[in-house]
Amino acid sequence: MTEGPRGAGSDGDVALRAALWGVSGFAIGYLLPGALRLPVLTYDPIGHAALLTAAPRGAQMRYYGDVLWACAAAAAAALLSRALRGRPLDVPVATAAALSCVALDLAWFLSRLLASLQ
Repeated sequence: MTEGPRGAGSDGDVALRAALWGVSGFAIGYLLPGALRLPVLTYDPIGHAALLTAAPRGAQMRYYGDVLWACAAAAAAALLSRALRGRPLDVPVATAAALSCVALDLAWFLSRLLASLQ
């Protein structure tokens, strides 16, 4: 399985590829349910109930559903990265792509926050 320290199939390369794909998947999976208004698991602390809804009301929290979507997307992306195992990993490009996904999340949530302040 290992071809040396820099081989495309080395354990370090496989782990790094899976981690970078997982970070990208988590960022995209966290962003899309809110942006597309997909139904997510929400928790109502007043009624002590878990609901599946796209538009939470009042004190309902959609954080748990967003994190579940993001974890599922991260796991799927990490598993998908195994299909690209034979190709060499361009670390700077893969890292930039993962961080770009995270920056997109930050921009989306900050834009919503700043829009609500006006």
